Amino acid sequence: MKPRMSAREKVAQMVCADFRFELPDYERITDAVKAGVGGVCLFGGSIFDIASFVNGLQNLAKFPLLVASDYENGAGQQVGGATVLPSNMAVGATGSEELAELKGRVTAREAKALGVPWVLAPVLDLQVRAENPIVNTRAFGADPALVARLGRAFARGVRSEGALACGKHFPGHGDVSTDSHLELPVLDDPGPGLAPFREAAEELDSIMVAHLVVKSIDGERPATLSAKVVDGLLRDDLGYGGLVATDALMMGAITRTIDAAEAVVRAAEAGNDVLLYPADPLEAVDALEKALQTGRLNEGRIDRAVARILDAKKRCGLNESRIADPGAVERIVGCDDHQKAAARIAEASVTKLRGGFPVRKARLELVTDGGIEPKVFRDELDRRGVISKDSDVGLIALSSRVRAFQGHVGIDPKTLANARAKLTGTKRIVAVSFGNPYVHREVASDAAICLYDDSEASQRAAARALVGEIPMPGRLPVSL
Repeated sequence: MKPRMSAREKVAQMVCADFRFELPDYERITDAVKAGVGGVCLFGGSIFDIASFVNGLQNLAKFPLLVASDYENGAGQQVGGATVLPSNMAVGATGSEELAELKGRVTAREAKALGVPWVLAPVLDLQVRAENPIVNTRAFGADPALVARLGRAFARGVRSEGALACGKHFPGHGDVSTDSHLELPVLDDPGPGLAPFREAAEELDSIMVAHLVVKSIDGERPATLSAKVVDGLLRDDLGYGGLVATDALMMGAITRTIDAAEAVVRAAEAGNDVLLYPADPLEAVDALEKALQTGRLNEGRIDRAVARILDAKKRCGLNESRIADPGAVERIVGCDDHQKAAARIAEASVTKLRGGFPVRKARLELVTDGGIEPKVFRDELDRRGVISKDSDVGLIALSSRVRAFQGHVGIDPKTLANARAKLTGTKRIVAVSFGNPYVHREVASDAAICLYDDSEASQRAAARALVGEIPMPGRLPVSL
């Protein structure tokens, strides 16, 4: 039996507010929960604070909150102390549905323990443009069939643990060269990028709509705000009946083109159920309530959206218990079995591009795009006695990954040139990449290995493969 709700309570259920542990605004989020928002999207945090924080919000809320987070690479992508799993592209390099499902299962198990049952993954975009500044290793690869197959498997893993999976970013964000966190990308036609969503839809509890213009469908509005995309393409053409969410409404693709309150109303008009991360959640609730009162928003549409939201909450167990067990965090999150799962995926993903191995001795240079240096890789090699200032083999470790709001991906050419200059006099260059595989285009090497992220598991796998302790079974899932 569904609870009785006022008009304001109904529209508030559609709003999913944000909370960032690194910039905590407790008054803002408690005000939003008291106003009746239906969910909260978390960023950051640690295993010591998330479950208790979520429980506090759940106790404050009249109706259970649907708590979400971007756990694309496991809960450890956001949560300190949780398991960091290799990237989707690493899974793509394995080609293994079993490992994709394992990744989904581990992610969901830790997410549920933390009180976060809505996993905003998997990414179903195709990585087809090297210059795409925001997809890259977040994608399983470039082949629609591979992406659909592994995306379905990941979602099965999530759902097997009683959590909700979310395919994103509909109808495909891969074939663009613009970061929608900064500005509005334009796509002529979804083309093959639509296929993974079509083929994986039945395994997805929810789908997130992208902030981009698809000219062949609606050349005037972003997909997020377009009824032709949401109600037409997704609901009618694909026949999708699950929960539909916007991408974050505070992103530049939206805020640079339309007033924030108007964007929320248009997103609801377009057919979205969940309005994710509006700039001001209270303003969003007010705008939706006014649009409903004036007749701009159809009450039947709102009722259908709320019914899907409540059904999603029921399916992930929130009706039975909205409170996370603090003891489960200690038992489950970051446990040895999950670390072993991360190592298993990483070792299966190691991809040899060219050249001969193993490498016994080498002069090492660590090169990054300004992010994290692969120090675990260095330490693992040092422990094995590989690093030598006298070797005639030069080893360049390249770490590069996409970052929201950056607008580009890759390593500065001057940084690469400086690293190469330090290896002057070596007879052979070996390059190992962590993350963005396209960095190999910029480095002339005699031998090369790809890992697809800078997780500790991938760094250890790279060291083991380099010295011949494990094979290199991965296959590059994109074209260089």
